[in-house]
Amino acid sequence: MSEFDYREAQKLAVKEYKKATARGESPYPIGLETIVSSGEMAAGRNLGLEQIPLALVVGTKHEGRNNAFARNFMPLLSHSSEFAAKWKILCAAHLEEGIREPVKLYEYRNRFYVEEGNKRVSVLKYFEADSIDAYVIRVQSAQDGTKEAELYEAFLEFFDWSGLRTVEFSEPDFYKQLQESLGKSPGEVWTEEERSDFLSFYYYFHKEYVSIGKGDTLRSLCDGMLDFIKMHGYCNVRDLSQRQLRDLLRQPVRKTMKILAVADDESKYYYEYYTPGKLDGIDLILACGDLHKVYLEFLTTMASCPVLYVRGNHDDILLDDPPGGCICIEDTVFEYNGLRIAGLGGSFKYREGKNMFTEEEMGKRVRKLGKKIRKHNGIDILVTHAPARGANDFDSISHRGFEAFNQFIEKYHPAYFVHGHIHKNYGTHIPQKSEYNGTTIINAYEHCIFHV
Repeated sequence: MSEFDYREAQKLAVKEYKKATARGESPYPIGLETIVSSGEMAAGRNLGLEQIPLALVVGTKHEGRNNAFARNFMPLLSHSSEFAAKWKILCAAHLEEGIREPVKLYEYRNRFYVEEGNKRVSVLKYFEADSIDAYVIRVQSAQDGTKEAELYEAFLEFFDWSGLRTVEFSEPDFYKQLQESLGKSPGEVWTEEERSDFLSFYYYFHKEYVSIGKGDTLRSLCDGMLDFIKMHGYCNVRDLSQRQLRDLLRQPVRKTMKILAVADDESKYYYEYYTPGKLDGIDLILACGDLHKVYLEFLTTMASCPVLYVRGNHDDILLDDPPGGCICIEDTVFEYNGLRIAGLGGSFKYREGKNMFTEEEMGKRVRKLGKKIRKHNGIDILVTHAPARGANDFDSISHRGFEAFNQFIEKYHPAYFVHGHIHKNYGTHIPQKSEYNGTTIINAYEHCIFHV
C-alpha cells in the first residue's frame, strides 16, 4: 500500500512541478533563507508547541534541502531511492497509528517553513490532513511600510482575539469587520465554544465556496466569507448544514443595501467635517431619535436616498415641526426596496413628555402595530429610540429598555433591531452590535453602517 501511495504522491509532484515551470516559477518549496537573513532567523521567538494548519506550511528553512519535493511537498525522487523508502515507512506508520512526533517550523508572516520533518509534512499533506503538531519559532516581520506588513500586524491582533490562523483578509480593517459581524467588539477574546462554532461554519463554507469555483486563495476565500456573513448575518448562517450553505451560495446574488443608522449625537464625520461624496453609496438612512431637525434635513439634502426617522425622548418639538424631506415611521411599517421597516420611537417614562411611555403603553403600541406587520407578511427591521430590556440598557429608569421590544423580537423575528438612546460614552462595555434571539441588535449612537 505504501508503494502505491508513494507513486500516487509522485504523480502529484510531477504535475505540480510542470505547472510551476510552465509559469516560470520555482517548482520547489520556498526557502525561508531567500526571504529573511540568518540573523533574523537566529533572533526568532520560540512560540512552543502549536497545532499548525498544513495549508500554511509552504516551504523549508534552507533552500538547498527542498529539491526532493515539488512546491506542494509531494515527493519528486525515484521510488527506489533511500528517500522514498523512508517516506514509505512514515506512510505505513501514519496509516497504522498516525504521525505523532511534532515537526519543527519557522513562522514568518503566518507562513511556515520546515526545519525538521519535511517527510512528515509531505505524508500528511498527501493524506490531506488539516494540521500538524509543531514546535514553532516566529521570525519578526519586517516593518517595511508595505501592505503585507500592515496586513500581518492586523492578522496578529485578530489572532490574539480569536486564536485562528486560517482567517486572512486582503484588507487590514476586514478583521475588525468580521469581529463586529460576529457580535463582538474589537479586542474581545473568543471563547472556546465560539471558536469551535465558527470553525464548523468555516469548514462547510470553505468546501462549498471552492466547489463553485471561488476562493482560489485563502484571502479570496475569507473575503468572500466576510461578504457572505455581512449579507446574511452570522446568526442566520452559522448553524446551516453544508447542503443549506451550498443552496444559499448558489442562489442568484441579490443587491446588498448599505444602511447608515444615526442617533443621539450629530456625527461630526457626516456633518461638521462633511465633504461632497461622503454619503455616496448609502442606500438608506435610519434615524433613531434625539437628533436636531437641521441635521436630519441636512442628511436628506446631501444623500440620494430616503431618511426614515423615529422620535427620541427629547424630540417633542418634532411633533409640531417635523424635519422637511424626512419620513416619519412611528407606529407604521414602511417598505423600501423590499425591506419592511417598522418604527416605535420614545423612551421609558421617567418624567412627563410626549415621547415617553410606560411599559404598558409601549406594549399597546406593539400590539397595534401587529396588524400592519401581518399585512406586510412580516418585518425585516425594527427601528426604535429605546433599547430592549437587557440588551444594552441600564437599570436606571431613564435608560431602561422595554420588555415589549423583547416580545416583539421573539414574535416577529426581525433580522435587525436598530435603536439609540444608549450613548457609547456611558461605558466601554456597550457593544455597537450584539444579538438577541437570532436578531442582530445595532446601537446607532452617533452613526453606524451595516449591510443588508
